[in-house]
Amino acid sequence: MSSSILNTLNEKQREAVLATEGPVLILAGAGSGKTRCIVHRIAYLISEKKVSPHNILAVTFTNKAANEMKERLQNQFNINIRYLWVGTFHSMCARILRTESQFLPVTQNYTIYDGIDQQRIMKNVLKEINLAETNFPIKKILHIISQQKNNLVEYDEFSIDDTFYGKYLQQIYEAYQKYLIRNNGVDFDDLLLYTAKLFENHKDLLERYQKQFKYVMIDEYQDTNYAQYRFAYLLAKKHKNICVVGDDDQSIYSWRGANIKNILSFEDDYEKPKVIRMTQNYRSPKRVLSAANELISRNESRHKKELWTEKEYGKDISLYNTQNERHEAIMVSQKINDLHDTHNVSLKDIAIFYRTNAQSRVLETQFIKDHIDYQIVGGVNFFQRKEIKDIIAYLRLIANPKDNESFLRIVNFPKRGIGKTTVSHLLDFAVEKNSSLFDAVESVDSCEAISSLGKEHLKLFKRMIDGFIVISQQQPINKLVKEVIDNTEILDFYKHDDSIEGESKAENIREFVASTDEFAENFITIHDKEPSLQEYMQNLSLVSDIDYADTDKDVVSLMTMHNAKGLEFPYVFIVGAEDGLIPHRNSMESTGDIEEERRLFYVAMTRTIKELFISYAQSRSYYDSTTSSFPSRFLNDINKSHFQMFDMTNFQTNNDFRSKRHIGKKTFNLGTDDSTFKVGQRVEHMSFGRGRILSIRKDGELIKLTISFDSGELKKIISDYIKVL
Repeated sequence: MSSSILNTLNEKQREAVLATEGPVLILAGAGSGKTRCIVHRIAYLISEKKVSPHNILAVTFTNKAANEMKERLQNQFNINIRYLWVGTFHSMCARILRTESQFLPVTQNYTIYDGIDQQRIMKNVLKEINLAETNFPIKKILHIISQQKNNLVEYDEFSIDDTFYGKYLQQIYEAYQKYLIRNNGVDFDDLLLYTAKLFENHKDLLERYQKQFKYVMIDEYQDTNYAQYRFAYLLAKKHKNICVVGDDDQSIYSWRGANIKNILSFEDDYEKPKVIRMTQNYRSPKRVLSAANELISRNESRHKKELWTEKEYGKDISLYNTQNERHEAIMVSQKINDLHDTHNVSLKDIAIFYRTNAQSRVLETQFIKDHIDYQIVGGVNFFQRKEIKDIIAYLRLIANPKDNESFLRIVNFPKRGIGKTTVSHLLDFAVEKNSSLFDAVESVDSCEAISSLGKEHLKLFKRMIDGFIVISQQQPINKLVKEVIDNTEILDFYKHDDSIEGESKAENIREFVASTDEFAENFITIHDKEPSLQEYMQNLSLVSDIDYADTDKDVVSLMTMHNAKGLEFPYVFIVGAEDGLIPHRNSMESTGDIEEERRLFYVAMTRTIKELFISYAQSRSYYDSTTSSFPSRFLNDINKSHFQMFDMTNFQTNNDFRSKRHIGKKTFNLGTDDSTFKVGQRVEHMSFGRGRILSIRKDGELIKLTISFDSGELKKIISDYIKVL
C-alpha cells in the first residue's frame, strides 16, 4: 500500500505525507496539488501508521472540498470513511456541540440560522429595544457582532466606547443573543464561539477530544480567524501532531475575520515545527507564473517562495486598454465568441473575474445581447427561494419546536384560518407565560383574547406538527419531507395556482423532494444508515453558496475574485484592472490592505490553466456620474515583457456583429417585431433570472413584456433586455 500512496507524489509532496509527527507547516502554493497531498497523508496515517480513522480530524473550508477528500479516500485507497472526521470548521463544531449540548444555553436540537434569517431576527430585535434601523444598519451591526464572536468576545465581555454606536452596541448584541437562545437557535459564528469556549472552560471535555484527535490537519490555514485558530490550537496541544496546510500569498478574507498572522506566526506558536514548501505548480503556464511571482514578491508580509512549473511557457498575457466598461464588455464578449467559434473552446472552460458584484451587470447585458450563456457563481441558491424556505421552516419547527421564527413563517401557510390578530394575541400570551409560541398553544384555551375558532385552528396546527415530530423519529428525512408536503398540501396549493409563477414554484418543490432523495442515497452509501431529520438539517444549514457552483454546465462562469479561490479554468478574464477597483478604493489606506488586494489579484491570475486576459477601462460609470480610471498599480509590478498589449480606445461598436454559432437558431430581437415573443414563452433577464411571459404590449416602437420570474417576482420589462430561451 505504501508504494501506491507515495509513488505518484513529487519530492515535496512525499516529504509532507511522511512528516506525520509533531507540528508541520505545509506552504502549498497555488496549483501545487494541496488536496492530493492531504488525501495521501490521511491514507498514509491510516494504512501505514495504523492510526484509527476515529483519531484523525481533517478540517476544510467548504463542504465541496470535504466531500472530494472523502471520495478520493474511499475510491483510491478503499478506506472506510464512516468514522473519519472530515468537514468544515462549522460542521465539526456543530457535531461537537450537539454531543455536548448539556453545557450550552440551547438544547441538542438547536436551529442554525443563516444570513437571511439573521437579518430578519435583527430587525425584530431592534423593534424590541426601540432602536431605528436608519441609525443602526442591520448588515453593519451583524458584521460587528460577527467580528466579536470570531474573536471569542461574548456580549457581557463587549467593551463599550463613547461613540453613538458604542453606547448601544452592547445592548443590541445582548438582545440579539438572548433572542437566539429564546428560539433555541445559533448563528454560524456561535458554532465556533461555543466550541472554543467549551474547550477553554471545561478541561475534562477538552482532554476527551484531545485524546480522540491524536492527529489534527487544517486546510486553508491562512484563512482562519481567531476562534478557528484557538479551536485547532487547543485540540492539538496534547499530542502536538498538528499539520496545517495553506498559502499566505492567498490570504484574502480579512474582511470576514481571517488573520494572516496565524500562518505567518506558526513557527512561533509551536516548538521546532517542520516547514515544507510545495512550489511546483501543475496548473498554469510559465508565463502566467512568472508574472504572478513578480506581482506577489512586492509583498513584505509573506513566507518567501516562488512557484515553478514543468509546463510550457505559454502565450503572452493579453492586456486590453478599453474606452469604458461597455466597450470592455463588448471586447470580452467578442473574444469569448472567437474562442468558442474559431478555437472550439467550451463555454464552461471560460471564467470572468471581477472585484465587485456590481461589475457583472454590463457583462450580463452584453452576453444576453450576444446569446452567450452564463452563470453567476456565488449568487442566491436554490434553498433561498420562498417556497423552499417555507418547507425548510416546517422541518426546522419539527426539529426544534422552540423556533419561533419558523413558527411565525408557517403557522398560516398554506392558509388555515389563523389570522394576524390571532397570532398577535398568541405572541402576547407566550410572552406572558414565558414560553415558546408552540408550547403556548398547549394552554391556549386559557387565553381569553383568542376566539374559539382561532384556538381550534391553532390546536389543529400543533397536532399536525406533533404528528410530524413522531414521524421524524421513525422515518428518514426524505420520507418525512414527503409526509410534510402531502399533509400540508403545499404542492397542491401551488398546483391549483394557474399562474406560471405557481407552476414554477410547484416544480421547485418537486426538485426539493428529489434533492432529499439524493441526500438520503448518498448518506446511506457513506454511513450505512438512513439519515435523520437532524442530520439533514445540519448538512443543509452548513452548505455555502459556493458549494452550489456548477462548473460542469456549458456556460461561462462569472464571479468575484474572492469566489474564484479554489477554482481553475483554462481561459481566465480579469476585468476592471483599475485603481479604485483592484486595489479597491476602500482598501488603499494601509500597507496591509494593499498587500491583501495584491494577494487577491494574484489569486485571480493563478486560476489560469491555459490563457489569461486582463482588461481595464479609461473611464467607468459610478451611480450617476462617469469618472476617469487609471490602470491598476499592480500591473506595474509585472514586467511588460509578459504582456501583449491591445489598445481598444478607438474601438467602434459593430452593431452587425453576430456569433457564428447562432446561425440557424432563433435570433435575438431588439423589440421592434412582436412576433419574436409569445405568451407562455420562457425567457431570461440579466438581473431577475428566468421566467415566463404572461402578456405582451406594444408601446410605440417598444415592446413591453409582463413576466413571471422563477424567483416569484412579477415585472414589466422592455423586450430589449430579454433573451428568449
